[in-house]
Amino acid sequence: MVFLCDEGGIFDAPLDDVWRFLGSGEAHSSGHRHREVRRQVLSENSGTYSWVQDFGGQPARFTMRWTTFIPLGIAYEVLAGPFSGSQFFLYYTPRGSQTGVTVVGEFTSGTLPPEELEASVDRFFSDEFEQDRAALREWREDR
Repeated sequence: MVFLCDEGGIFDAPLDDVWRFLGSGEAHSSGHRHREVRRQVLSENSGTYSWVQDFGGQPARFTMRWTTFIPLGIAYEVLAGPFSGSQFFLYYTPRGSQTGVTVVGEFTSGTLPPEELEASVDRFFSDEFEQDRAALREWREDR
């Protein structure tokens, strides 16, 4: 297991816009390189999200259970994929016209060697964050 805390992300949008974007459904998910997307809403603030994406040069299916704690953040439990068994929390900090993004969690993998886990998690979140940042910018321009 690897414990990670990354406090470096910034979205160029106020917190209210970030939450509207995250709850926009297709506008949010279409900004990612996810294929074969499956969503299941379990309650007003929770659900599962499953998709296939390239990971380490191979297609991999990810499945995560999520619970929102608006306006604080989103808790995730990874049910399937390269980080199966991991748990993490994304939280958002209002900074006026911007929003700080922090990810903190314990990550594990049944498929990755321990010495590769931290770098793989960093790459995964960097890619997802950059895709979110670009999609959020486009979503705000279209409104």
